[in-house]
Amino acid sequence: MPDSQRILVGMPDSAFETSTRPPGSRRQSACLSPLKEGLPADKRALAENLRALFGALSITVTRYALRRHLDKSSVTRYLSGDRVPPWDFVAGLIGDVREVSAPLTPQAEAALRETHRAALKANRRSSAMQELQDELASADEETRRIRTRERVLEQALHDRERSLSESISRSQRLEMELDNQQLAHRADVALWEGEYEQLGRDCDDLREEMLHLQEALAVTRAELIAAEVQCDRLEAELDAMARLEGRAEGASSLMAALEAANQTSSVAELVEVVGDLEARTQQAMARELVSAASRSRRVEDVAALLSGLERAGLHAHAVSAVAPLVMTRPVAETAALAGELHRAGFEDGVAAVLRSSVELKSPCDIIGVCLGLHRNGQGELAESLLTAAFVVRTVTDVVAVAVWAAGTEVEAASLTALGPAVDRRSAQELVELTIALRAAGRHEHADSLPVAVAERCEARDVVNVIECFTAKGMIGEADLILSVTQDGGVSHLLALVRALVQGKQNDAAASVVDRAVRHRPPDNIATMIADLYNTNHLPQAAQALMGSLRRPDVSSRFLLHHLDETYPGAEAVVEMVAATGSPERAAHLLKCLEGAELPPLAEVVFQQTLREKPTGHAGMFLDVLARSGAAVMQEADLYGRACTAQGADMAPLLLALAAAGRLPAQDAVVRGCISNHDIAELVLLLRQLHNLDHPIRPRATFIVDRIIATVTQSWPMVQQAALVISLAGADLTDDADRLACRAAGQPKFKGILKNEQTKHQQKVLSRAFWGKSSHGKDAERTVPWPPR
Repeated sequence: MPDSQRILVGMPDSAFETSTRPPGSRRQSACLSPLKEGLPADKRALAENLRALFGALSITVTRYALRRHLDKSSVTRYLSGDRVPPWDFVAGLIGDVREVSAPLTPQAEAALRETHRAALKANRRSSAMQELQDELASADEETRRIRTRERVLEQALHDRERSLSESISRSQRLEMELDNQQLAHRADVALWEGEYEQLGRDCDDLREEMLHLQEALAVTRAELIAAEVQCDRLEAELDAMARLEGRAEGASSLMAALEAANQTSSVAELVEVVGDLEARTQQAMARELVSAASRSRRVEDVAALLSGLERAGLHAHAVSAVAPLVMTRPVAETAALAGELHRAGFEDGVAAVLRSSVELKSPCDIIGVCLGLHRNGQGELAESLLTAAFVVRTVTDVVAVAVWAAGTEVEAASLTALGPAVDRRSAQELVELTIALRAAGRHEHADSLPVAVAERCEARDVVNVIECFTAKGMIGEADLILSVTQDGGVSHLLALVRALVQGKQNDAAASVVDRAVRHRPPDNIATMIADLYNTNHLPQAAQALMGSLRRPDVSSRFLLHHLDETYPGAEAVVEMVAATGSPERAAHLLKCLEGAELPPLAEVVFQQTLREKPTGHAGMFLDVLARSGAAVMQEADLYGRACTAQGADMAPLLLALAAAGRLPAQDAVVRGCISNHDIAELVLLLRQLHNLDHPIRPRATFIVDRIIATVTQSWPMVQQAALVISLAGADLTDDADRLACRAAGQPKFKGILKNEQTKHQQKVLSRAFWGKSSHGKDAERTVPWPPR
């Protein structure tokens, strides 16, 4: 062969010779007959190239045919150009040459392939067959690549599932540890609550003792004032006598002068004298002069004196004179003094009079002072005095004041003044006061206390008072407080619910939420729901949402619009309600959302219940929806959902429908799942059904049988066979066997299945080889190659 026609690079020239080797060589090359005349150029070129390759082997045609399990005549026809060999023969020949000599370069092998294709084109049948074989090889390669990728993805999925399982286990362990810690701390809290209650009782006892001591202290201070006045007077006389020693007839003592000044001086002059004494650091004498003038003069003059001292900057002298006045003056004069001081604008003096009256007067005298103030037109001062008495005095004295006020002009003021006292009294004192007032026949006062508590106290204090009334068996008062306090604002109502839940009064909290839902406007309800959700009061938030959706006068769209404007939004709240409630509540919620034309939120409820709840729970949910005529349970809607969703996503729905016994709906979903003839999606669906199935009450087998029945009725047999193979490859052998058994009743299915199972297998041995071993050369000539 000329060098210009050689397609092999790096082969020795002897490889292209077709004659035998000289005698004495170790191997004898093949003796090939010359090529026939008239061969097409493409076949001749291929034959020459093949003969060149074969010559490199230096063996006979017979030996090569035995080595490759081929027929000698076939090899001869390939090398003589009578028949175009398949590419497998050419590739095998190239491999054999590579073992004994230098390999072909990529360019040489590509050129040989082009020559082979050109020769095939001369034989149209062989060319078409080779193209199909090339396409089959490409398809097989793509299949192997996809299977490799499938195994990688399955392994990755397995790893993620294991990681998820470990995370769930770790989360459950943490939850158990948290529960154990809560139990341990709950015991400590109970112990601390007992100690706190004991400390509260001790504090109450100490308060009573403190009040008694305050009364005794006030009396003692009054006595001390009188004693100090006496001491100051005696000191003044002693000093005067010392200064006037040696004078037998001296002037009268300074005290006598002061007494004279008191008797003869006007109020303005007395103020001037007190100022002079204060300037000369004679405070004791100044106090004595003020005290003496206060005791001896009329109420109007005393009020003028105290007001003048206040204006002159002698505030201490003006205020210190009030307590002795209140203690020594009659009730009427005390009331008149407060009125005169009020008219003079000396409010600190008025406060001192009222404070001293509360501390020093008996309950009867306190009412007397109030009556005097009321008759003088100072009703506000009378009410202030009663309020101070109700706050400071003991429960017994408060009851006595209320009894003395009965039937008088200040009875109404005593009812009004009782309200502010609830802010300063403990819950236990309020209960004792209510009991004492009822025992004394002051029912109107006793009835006003719960109302005042409900209107004035903070939510936490309201709950404490309710608990105390309940502990005493006074259910009526407790219910009255709870009813009235709910008329407060939204913030007060939310604080009340939180306090009730914290106090483990969940029924009362539920009643508060229910009443608010019935009577509050939608924007207030939305605020309540969002606040309860954000403070982790999820049952109350769910109750508020469901109750508001049941109100006929509230638009669900309007309510959810308000809720969506606050954190965390309507979707999060709806998802929480579906996750924490019963199947019936979730179904009712979805039905309400459908009625409000809010399909996105309805879909949230549907998906949350199917994916997060057990199969039995989800089945009850779907059963309630079906009985209520929900649109989501219509067969057409279910079919459309299955057509558009991923195959594995339909597994929870199918299991729930099976649990609910909704066979027509289940069949609609099955038809939708297999409508697109996607084998991979269907395999994933079956795998997910087995993964989610209940171990004690399995339902997946029944669903798989329904899917297999629908597949055999609607899919072509080729796709049924492909599904059998895919199921077996996915380790779903039981499902594959059931499908194969059911489909076997169809004509030709077994043959189609066998073809599908073997069409990608590489055929190493030819039918001609096996025919020769059985029937000899005659059989060899009757069996075509390659096989069709």
